[in-house]
Amino acid sequence: MSRSRGRAGQRGVILIAVLLAVAIMAVMVVAATALTRAGIGNEQLEQRRLASHLALRSGIEAAKALILATPEEQRLSLAGEETAVDLGNGVSATVSLRDAGGYADLNRSDPKLIEAVARFSGLGPAADGLADRIAKLRKDATPEQPAQAQQPAVQGGTNAPDANSGGKQKQPPVPIIFLSVEQLPDLLDIPADDAAALGAGLTVYNPTGQINPLAAPDQVLQSIPGLTARDISDIAMTRNSGTGASDARLQQIIQRLPGLLSVKAPRVFMVDVTLAGGPGILPGSAARAVLRLTPDGAAPFGTLALEEE
Repeated sequence: MSRSRGRAGQRGVILIAVLLAVAIMAVMVVAATALTRAGIGNEQLEQRRLASHLALRSGIEAAKALILATPEEQRLSLAGEETAVDLGNGVSATVSLRDAGGYADLNRSDPKLIEAVARFSGLGPAADGLADRIAKLRKDATPEQPAQAQQPAVQGGTNAPDANSGGKQKQPPVPIIFLSVEQLPDLLDIPADDAAALGAGLTVYNPTGQINPLAAPDQVLQSIPGLTARDISDIAMTRNSGTGASDARLQQIIQRLPGLLSVKAPRVFMVDVTLAGGPGILPGSAARAVLRLTPDGAAPFGTLALEEE
């Protein structure tokens, strides 16, 4: 009798061990399946990210083609309007182009204009004295000119105007203090949260520092000293009509505000590309680039900045 009970107990222990082993194996199979699925999902996501990256680069190339296809006079009015483009294989995107001359430049524009743009963008009390701080940074970064260079130009002298400069005295290079708008908080002691709104009106890529009113966003136009509501309305009409630099009203405004406005042929363009849809990509992926149209050379464009989101 005792032997039968012992054998039954052994069978029970073995059955429990078998059930436990089966349960462990089931858990391992489920875990392996989950890991496999996760791996496949991650691989598919990476493939879509790579496809989106390549599509965004195609969008940048499409932007270059749009710039070249736009007559030079009409490039003055590139103010960020969106254009739908087909990138092939069912992938579509929107491209917006803007002349970088529409923004106030941190290194080249009048410091008072920069301060006005900052105020209009909502910087608040942090904008107080911004013009003076920028002027001081520029002064500290500008090397002192030799005494001979400070003397009036004389015929045949070393500081006489260059024969190829149209009779104008050669100006020293502009000191580059800001490499990006993101340096504002550190260099000018501005809270980062306040400085975040300034990207809409400021840049470091305006080659002259003067504002092209046909490409300027509203916060820049409304910050220009001496520019009235009537002037802004006339600028909008000129932009919509496509008359460009030849418009008489625009020329009158520029002559009334010398040194602040300019309608020179744009050479630097700010580009935004957003993927709208298509197979194998991540809709909403975006890229921003700054392109420089070179006057000569094998490659018509140089890329000054490029970032993806």
